[in-house]
Amino acid sequence: MRVVIVFLSIIFMLNSCSSIKYNSLYRVQDNAKIDRLTNMLVEIGGDKKEAKELALLAITHSKELANSYNLVSPPLYHNFLVNSGQRSRGLCFHFVEDLMKEINSRHFKSFDFKWGRANADKLNEHNVIVVLKKGSNDFKNGVILDAWRNSGDLLFLKVKNDTKYSFTEWEEGNKRIKI
Repeated sequence: MRVVIVFLSIIFMLNSCSSIKYNSLYRVQDNAKIDRLTNMLVEIGGDKKEAKELALLAITHSKELANSYNLVSPPLYHNFLVNSGQRSRGLCFHFVEDLMKEINSRHFKSFDFKWGRANADKLNEHNVIVVLKKGSNDFKNGVILDAWRNSGDLLFLKVKNDTKYSFTEWEEGNKRIKI
């Protein structure tokens, strides 16, 4: 009987996990989200035109990455798939690396980008991109771009307002995202 309960529990858990597929990288409903992110980026001192371009890019490219990673939800289950060799990419740091490649190709002039890291070297380590005004060192007022936490649906908020993670700047990561 115990084996049957364990087996049914595993099946239930696996069935509650679902594939993520964004059929459209941009939807009209995204306009409000793009506007909110644009306003946050302007608030930290970014150029409005660049802020809008960055917001659109970050929101749509996060979905594109989720599709390319063949992402499943919840994100921790996807991590299990990557760590067990069933998926090749899709961990939080993959999102940081791949989203930064696209951001770097645009050569934004009014923003700096930092690697934010929480719970360093622990099982629940988490990595994000933090956007700052060009030349600013005000990391806590930077804007987090987190494509992993909501499975490709970009989460953004100020570093100081994140109640789930306490991010600090990771210098080694900063070198990796400058490439």
